[in-house]
Amino acid sequence: RNFCTWQKKMNKNNDKHPDYWDTAILFTRQDLCGASTCDTLGMADVGTMCDPKRSCSVIEDDGLPSAFTTAHELGHVFNMPHDNVKACEDVFGKLQENHMMSPTLIQINRTSPWSPCSAAIITEFL
Repeated sequence: RNFCTWQKKMNKNNDKHPDYWDTAILFTRQDLCGASTCDTLGMADVGTMCDPKRSCSVIEDDGLPSAFTTAHELGHVFNMPHDNVKACEDVFGKLQENHMMSPTLIQINRTSPWSPCSAAIITEFL
């Protein structure tokens, strides 16, 4: 939360300004810990892209795999929940756990990295 507050203060108020940003990402080498475990690789609130005070994410920098964590957390900022939430399963059925918004990413589906649920949600959000 401190990073989100700080980035809001640093951001320009005018989206036409060349130094303005829509969302901020902090990469850290610190081990991120969630409510019950330190297996967390990133944190972002869902659907905050249009909220300058909350459009931010924190990523644990673990090298190249951080790219997938960044894509996942940006998905949250763009309003995408995890693929296993009831709302996704009610519409699309049980989704495989190899898409970008899987709660735990083991291996990405290279031909379809985003699930049908994620695609529908970002289309509606934009």
